[in-house]
Amino acid sequence: MIIDTIHHKRDHQYPYGETIRRALDYVMNLNTADMRSTVEFEGKNMYVMKQRPMTKLFEEQLAEAHACYADIHLVLEGEEWQGFASSSDLNYAVEDKLKQSDYILFEHVENEGRIRLLPGDFTVYWPGEIHRPNCHPAGSVNLVKLVVKIHRDLL
Repeated sequence: MIIDTIHHKRDHQYPYGETIRRALDYVMNLNTADMRSTVEFEGKNMYVMKQRPMTKLFEEQLAEAHACYADIHLVLEGEEWQGFASSSDLNYAVEDKLKQSDYILFEHVENEGRIRLLPGDFTVYWPGEIHRPNCHPAGSVNLVKLVVKIHRDLL
């Protein structure tokens, strides 16, 4: 997992790796106001989605993980809280669609940490890392964000 701000990207890019740097460079130059909901920039291997979710309380939002894709979550507008956790035999999966749709959902995860993201902040979750996006302690809050999906073959 990486947490950083896009404003410091140039200072901190050395640990990201080439693919993450390429993805961040692409979204930094993207006209997000006029973009379609999904834009492929390296085919199905790397694409970006513009999302406008209403946040939920942590207790209402399921955690997730992916086997094939890494995620970059970049907040454009609003405030997002995310949960993150390590794999554990005590995590409780409620839906496993890894083979069909590359996601598994968890109702409960052990030792979950939380982080607050403001506009310009981003996180990177590698394949297999559990994360709970689109949360806010106040419940429903408007959020605008980009989610970049990067296939593991590029990592």
